[in-house]
Amino acid sequence: MGSCTQKLKKVNLENAQKRQKLKEIQIQNQKYQQIQSQEQIQEKRKKKMIMQNDQSLNIHNFILIQTCKLSKVYSIVSNTNKDNCIQIQGKGLKENIQIMQNNLTGRIRIMETLKWNDKNTQYYIDNLMANPLSHPNISQTHEMYQDDESIHIIHDYCSGGSLSSLNLKQGQGIDEQIALKVLFQMIESMNYLHIKGFNHGHLTYKSFSRTDESENYFIKLTDTKPIFIKPQITFEQIQFFAPEIIINDEEYSIARDVWSIGIIFYKLLTGNLPYVSTQLNKLKLEIRKGIIQYNDLQFDKISQRSKDFLNTLLQYNPSIRSDLNSIIKSPMYRKLVSQTKQVNKSSTGVLMNIKQANIIQSLFLQFLVSQFCQNQQNEIYLMFNKYDQNGDAKLSKNEIFELLHQQLRSKDQAQQHVDLIFKAIDTDHNGTIDCNEFIRCIVDRQALITTPNLKVIFKLLSNGKGSIHKKRFMQCFSVNQKQADEMFALITKSKRITFKVFSRTMMELV
Repeated sequence: MGSCTQKLKKVNLENAQKRQKLKEIQIQNQKYQQIQSQEQIQEKRKKKMIMQNDQSLNIHNFILIQTCKLSKVYSIVSNTNKDNCIQIQGKGLKENIQIMQNNLTGRIRIMETLKWNDKNTQYYIDNLMANPLSHPNISQTHEMYQDDESIHIIHDYCSGGSLSSLNLKQGQGIDEQIALKVLFQMIESMNYLHIKGFNHGHLTYKSFSRTDESENYFIKLTDTKPIFIKPQITFEQIQFFAPEIIINDEEYSIARDVWSIGIIFYKLLTGNLPYVSTQLNKLKLEIRKGIIQYNDLQFDKISQRSKDFLNTLLQYNPSIRSDLNSIIKSPMYRKLVSQTKQVNKSSTGVLMNIKQANIIQSLFLQFLVSQFCQNQQNEIYLMFNKYDQNGDAKLSKNEIFELLHQQLRSKDQAQQHVDLIFKAIDTDHNGTIDCNEFIRCIVDRQALITTPNLKVIFKLLSNGKGSIHKKRFMQCFSVNQKQADEMFALITKSKRITFKVFSRTMMELV
């Protein structure tokens, strides 16, 4: 009996020890899970901050979805023809392109009409909405109107016509300095797309258009549809294809676009393409060989620097062909940028005296800029490129400091102004100033923020109603409920923004 009792005690003791160990393991697991959950929470917070920063970075990227009738806002100016001023490709899409005038702003726009029963329409619209493009040298999509059968997309209108409308006589191109200016803008616009993870793949000299008929030669990429919908290949497009694409035309790469830019630049300089064949098979054979000659008489008057650009862009081997970002950062490119782009000296004064805008003011200001300041955006972008010494498409504190130090001749004063400038302009708080932040800062606010302009913008944002409701605001600027609540709290206690509140809010920036 005693031995049984001792055995029972021993078993109970072992069980108690096992339970204790199990309890300790459970406690350790709980602690580990707590640590993991804390790490997950921190990671979520980091992701949330990144998402917030990304949204702040993209506060300029919005397309208005209008619910009112198109005829209330736009009137038809004319239908386009084969010589139209804007190139919108995509043979698979049954499209109707018209030139329209906004009845509120007076701005001339292009309207692209697509049928809902086309299988590609929804895919195209989804991509436009998810990836709005915002660059001074790329045509912007402003609004969309829809009915039961169609959707009407409003784009920038470039009255200067495509580059193909330039008077390029055979064997004689345009002035070399103008050709270089056009080249820089092509490189800047396509580099923006490449950085965002897109390519075009079907660039021709009809893909870019002059913003107006003046002699400033500002251009935009107006042929934007192939970024999202790849069209059927035409003979003209093949003339601008890289040698490796002749073998595999479904290979969409950065190198493909780089070569096409080189061929466009070649045609601008000489008035000719480097190939003479008019038959498809012979043309493909010429391109496949990749032999580009620069020893003709037409190259006698062309500088070595332009020939160097051609050699860089038209490198036969795609694996060693320079990407556009590397070209932009190269000493050759930076030197030419500094020589050909003029800087407005008063811009430093504007920087030092800028009034800080909060997030909702920045949103409204960007919308004003997009509606009224097309040419001014291009001028300011020239300044931005001049100040961007390393070509990384953003201004650092050091770059702003160097700029101000040249003017003030005092390191202490320059540094003080740098801190104030970044506080006022760097709306996403990432430590650099991007192009759109810079444009919102430098734009002539006194000329832009006027009562007539504010009335027009307010009517667009309010969808023709007497106030901007919070839900409408969220739709226009792609912000969530919490963000909208925080922004509204900056200027009003109401769920609606009246014109009086809107006007007062914007006039604070003048």
